[in-house]
Amino acid sequence: MVANDEGGIRWTETMGVPKGRAVDEGPRPRSGPDNLLGVDESINAADVWREIDYDVAWAPFDQRFAFSANFHEREHPAIRLSDDCLVLDLGDVFANDGPRFAAAETAINASGLRAFVWLAGDEELTALDWQHPAYRYSPALQSLTDAAAAVPVFPNGDYFAHMTQDLWWGTFGHPWQQTLTIWGVDMIETLGAELLTWLPRHPQSRA
Repeated sequence: MVANDEGGIRWTETMGVPKGRAVDEGPRPRSGPDNLLGVDESINAADVWREIDYDVAWAPFDQRFAFSANFHEREHPAIRLSDDCLVLDLGDVFANDGPRFAAAETAINASGLRAFVWLAGDEELTALDWQHPAYRYSPALQSLTDAAAAVPVFPNGDYFAHMTQDLWWGTFGHPWQQTLTIWGVDMIETLGAELLTWLPRHPQSRA
């Protein structure tokens, strides 16, 4: 190897790289638990998740979907389903525990965030958690932090919903019926199509 004029390193054929191809301009990015590639350590949860008024946040969702919380209801949907609602059956996920459950839960949450980032861009979404704080948040910023989401997509323990502010598309998770409802053509064609490769449609599904 030969030092170039800027003090970098010019790799030669004797090092297994074609002459003139790669120049080392400084330290390479580090990966690992202390410095994950793609993670911006300057972003914290307060930058991503902004708590908003609970009743105001739920009002548009309630108006469109006539949400009815009922722990004991196992057949009738908790929301009014329109023709653009795809309902996925999470029963096989909940039937497992340990690594299988954890892997499936992580995959669904990651797929949801990927779809949100692709479709929402820099826009904020509304996130609802039944009887817990509601939020506006940036999926784009969430993707750049390794902090857990304040409201996940996978319904592990409560009703969770994510949506655009105009409710054009979104998700609704029902932990007791073990379903994930996806609405809006764009969301169905992205997140829905991906999850249908390994999750079955639920009988409630309209799409």
